[in-house]
Amino acid sequence: MIDMIYIAQNDTPQNTTKEINIQQSGLVHSKVAGRFEIVKELPKKTDSFDNMFNYADTFGKIKLAYINNADKISNIANKENKQAFALGAEFGFKSAEYNGFKTNILAYTSQNLTFINPNKNSINEDFFIDDSSSFTYVGEASIAYSNDRVDMKFGRIKIETPYANSDDIRLAPNTFEGAWTNINFTDELQSQVIYLKRWAGFDSQDLDSGASQHKFKHLIDEDKFGMIGASLTYEYAKNSELSFWYNYIDGMSAIAYAEVIGIYFIDGEGFHIDYGFQVSNIQELDDSGVEGNVLGALAILHYNGAFLGTSYNIAYSDEGKSVSNGFGGGPYYTSLAEATISAISEGASSKSKSNNDAEVYRIALGYELENIGLNGLVIEGAYGELSNDLGSIIEKDFVITYEMNEKWNLEATYINYKSSCDNNSFDRTLVKVDYSF
Repeated sequence: MIDMIYIAQNDTPQNTTKEINIQQSGLVHSKVAGRFEIVKELPKKTDSFDNMFNYADTFGKIKLAYINNADKISNIANKENKQAFALGAEFGFKSAEYNGFKTNILAYTSQNLTFINPNKNSINEDFFIDDSSSFTYVGEASIAYSNDRVDMKFGRIKIETPYANSDDIRLAPNTFEGAWTNINFTDELQSQVIYLKRWAGFDSQDLDSGASQHKFKHLIDEDKFGMIGASLTYEYAKNSELSFWYNYIDGMSAIAYAEVIGIYFIDGEGFHIDYGFQVSNIQELDDSGVEGNVLGALAILHYNGAFLGTSYNIAYSDEGKSVSNGFGGGPYYTSLAEATISAISEGASSKSKSNNDAEVYRIALGYELENIGLNGLVIEGAYGELSNDLGSIIEKDFVITYEMNEKWNLEATYINYKSSCDNNSFDRTLVKVDYSF
């Protein structure tokens, strides 16, 4: 889930506000304007190197999580429930700023609560590694520099870009080894440049090869240099932007991505429409099989806390080819809690047919309950249907997010998933309670 406040792209003191600032939360709003924006928290400053660390802050988050996955393979009689509780945490250290420089270190952990969890044959391993073992690792460790025009960081970093992002869907978000730079040419025009070599996190794991989520591994393989990318974003109106991204992923694909996305206000902030249009061109490298084109559109109508959204994506790929999410949740507007257009595309790429085209429809509705005195509580539901020549996937999501205050946050998701492509279906419940300090 993404919680966004629409503020200026450049967050220097003279440019931190706009005419209308709104806050939107939840699954449906995870694809609207500002999702690739990096909002800085201005650090304490110091006049000496030693005081960088004397004035350092510790911070973190404690997470209690529960998951229950009821697999239904072929028929209801052959059903297996796997569940788990875990105590997760993020513990970090950040220095004060000295001459524009600062440091950041953040460790992630997930601990198996063995006294209440089932045996290893019935435990859900999404929170764990290596036969349901706990893990702890340093997910972020970086040096950063910033001034009025430039922000940069290198080391182990968390970033949000179309084809490389944190996608925090379990207890270990995706982080990367590499470098990131943001340049503000003007208040309306900015650019990002990235280089990524390795990554870790829930999306990075490959159980078949033994690549656990807590180990940093190469994006493709050790013989490839990784991923380089650059973007140009122009804010053509308040809360509305045009962006272009180009990523070269050695050994996989060259990806060009363009997007127009924004908010049109009809009557103040109470009545508005979020809109978006996207196109992605993926060119195969080294016979990787990752190639195709994706088109998409998005519209979300808001009125006094209620919202109704619809989105559509279509992917075009030749036989044996497929489109990709990249490294994380991907940029596509129709992505659900589980199913994505890249997943159905990748699943069909090995099947023999004339093409591997796919399309997805998603409709969602929800309500932000602050209008009746429950600030921070959002209830939403989504229905999505993905289809190609081999079959279809239908997913229904019900999501509750509740930001009780600055420290406490609740996120609960229920998923009903049915696929005729591989005759697989499941129900999943995932609940996380976070305490930040």
